[in-house]
Amino acid sequence: MDLKNGELHIWKYSLNTEDYISEKNNPLLSKNELTRSNKFLQESDKMRYICNHRFVRNVLSLYLNIPASKINFDLEDRGKPYIKNSNLFFNYSYRASYGLLAISKNQAVGVDIEKMKPLQDILTFSEFSFSEKEKQIIFKSENEKNLETLFTFWTFKEAIIKLLGIGLNADLTKIDLSDFFYNELNPLSYSNNEIFTIKKIIVNQGFKAAFALKGNLLKYQEFDFNEHKTYN
Repeated sequence: MDLKNGELHIWKYSLNTEDYISEKNNPLLSKNELTRSNKFLQESDKMRYICNHRFVRNVLSLYLNIPASKINFDLEDRGKPYIKNSNLFFNYSYRASYGLLAISKNQAVGVDIEKMKPLQDILTFSEFSFSEKEKQIIFKSENEKNLETLFTFWTFKEAIIKLLGIGLNADLTKIDLSDFFYNELNPLSYSNNEIFTIKKIIVNQGFKAAFALKGNLLKYQEFDFNEHKTYN
């Protein structure tokens, strides 16, 4: 796959049990990944982990031009995976039966997908998760839209957190993404006014998703992994 500077590719994946079976016949995951998968108590969680990690490896192999099983990941200090000696940046997220993988060249990227669900105490959650400007946008909408707006901001926040590699232990109220709700390209005061692109990704009903990219976005493309015919 060809990827130029300023481009972002988003790959979408729907869980396929055949991929789980394929890992037994044609293993792609590393020993560390298999060890982690075996720690899941529920078979469904193990299947989700294995299928999504096969998905990530298969797609990245298209860009790296090496077998999926030969990709060696390393971890940053806060646990964010990366590929040594490569200018390829990637990030992935999965919830329920859906996964997303974002890939860019020479630009840090983060991606998140969330399944919307009722919150027991939306006010308390918001108090610890969002800035004052973000809360103004969330709660100025009609009641039935509050949850949709909240999860939109939550995917924004998860995506930028993953890009920056700062972890959820940061003070999330200090990361104000209110401007990105209306315009996808903005300076971010939390990160010394560096320019970022944060944008919604259209996904399945009942889910919200977004990506964050450091810098400007020149070209954007989406791909459906389940329709791609060259993976293992």
